[in-house]
Amino acid sequence: MSTSKKAAAPPKEPPAERFIVLLRHGIAEEATPGKKDEDRGLTSEGHARMKEIARGLVQALPKVQVIYTSPLLRAVQTALWVSKGYKSRAIINTTDALAPGATAKEFRAFVESITERRVILVGHEPTLTRSLGALTGIDTAKLELKKGGAYGVRGAGGGATFEWLLTPRVLRKLGT
Repeated sequence: MSTSKKAAAPPKEPPAERFIVLLRHGIAEEATPGKKDEDRGLTSEGHARMKEIARGLVQALPKVQVIYTSPLLRAVQTALWVSKGYKSRAIINTTDALAPGATAKEFRAFVESITERRVILVGHEPTLTRSLGALTGIDTAKLELKKGGAYGVRGAGGGATFEWLLTPRVLRKLGT
């Protein structure tokens, strides 16, 4: 009589460490009564600076796999410049979790669903700074991103660590 034992399940591998960049969109057109907020695009200066900032991001975080962006035009245009900086190897996806007014809960659930290891999230203030606090648990009351600025976060969920804040000026200098 033979007995068979169930094979033990292989041990689960620890999740690969993730690095997330929270990037504020570039300089956008002013709000006007005749134009919807979601249709405001980057100014010519915004386009030029985002091209430089994108080169700096490549230096700060090489090998980005994916870019998620708010669906608003200025954020999508920013994401396109960043993708070009990575020679279009980083895929762009839109998500409402990065739109103005998205809740910290929505943002956190979205981040926890991301499977890629190196990610850039393009969005708006004050949503990005609030989201940084939700990810890391730090007090963000005195933080604010300038247009084209970025936060760097290692890990995700409860174990996320705030690693850096890079201003647009620093990112442009990194790219030269």
